[in-house]
Amino acid sequence: MENDDDATTWHLAHPSGSSLRLAATGATLLSWQVPGPDGPHDLLDGYTSAAELAERDGYRNAVLAPWSNRIRDSRYTFQGEVHDVGPGETGIRDGLHGLVTRQVFERVAGTDGAITVRTSITPDTGPGYPFAVDLEVTYRLTAGPAGEQALTVEMDATNVGDGPAPVGLGWHPYFRLPGHPSIDELELTIPARTRVLTDAGIIPLPGDEAFEPVQPPGDVGLSPIGATVLDQAFTDLLPGPDGTVASVLRSPRTGDTLTLWQQAAEARIVHVFTGDLLARDRRASVAVEPCSFGGDALNRETEAMVLQPGGRRHLRADVVYERG
Repeated sequence: MENDDDATTWHLAHPSGSSLRLAATGATLLSWQVPGPDGPHDLLDGYTSAAELAERDGYRNAVLAPWSNRIRDSRYTFQGEVHDVGPGETGIRDGLHGLVTRQVFERVAGTDGAITVRTSITPDTGPGYPFAVDLEVTYRLTAGPAGEQALTVEMDATNVGDGPAPVGLGWHPYFRLPGHPSIDELELTIPARTRVLTDAGIIPLPGDEAFEPVQPPGDVGLSPIGATVLDQAFTDLLPGPDGTVASVLRSPRTGDTLTLWQQAAEARIVHVFTGDLLARDRRASVAVEPCSFGGDALNRETEAMVLQPGGRRHLRADVVYERG
């Protein structure tokens, strides 16, 4: 593993031929390349320059903590006190995607197959979050006996403060498959019973109004994605016997599949964004996001988000690519 000259990007390589690039800013994955018959393919649609990373349009492959998604009017109440996280960079009061996307992480461990980075969230990190949380993120590359390539992402958040703190985690990867400049031809399956309905600001509707059963009952299937436009969360997930949930992106033309695995007990949301508003390469990739909590969770799921002092929240996602 080598560092760039500016020490802001790390490179990780695996003996199978896969590799990744990781920016210290936000612990943001810039690329995940896997070997192919005609050369390497990047399965992530990441930022291509320092300027793009600084702008953070679309939160490409971002780590989301200590909350993910949006907060209604950027305000929430915790233990009787109202907190205001302020407007975002665009001036919109939606509290989008937490506090660490601008944080510079430090490397704390690394091998030929994995790297671990960390940062600290303090009351000075951003307005409206007067808590102390340490966050570690580990990226790991592996390969299977049949040539499948895998990327594992693990996040661990620990409350290092003196009192309880609300903490949620999420990951915002943008996936694509070789030979597909657009996602329109691809198929996407999300094993969920319920979709989350939102208002025009993509904030969940009040109470149970936010939850609509998927029709017909069973998996959410887009075969193909076609012109479907989504920026929507799905919940009430359908895990297998081992408790894992598998969201699958597939090419019907090549047979290639990319499967995102998450533990239903720790990540109860899959959010899908078809990239229609991206500044670059709209609909060239699809965001399939595992999150521990949904939108406006700091208002809707406050008690479930609480970590007591010393408490830890974990989120793991395993992404497996198999050539057809």
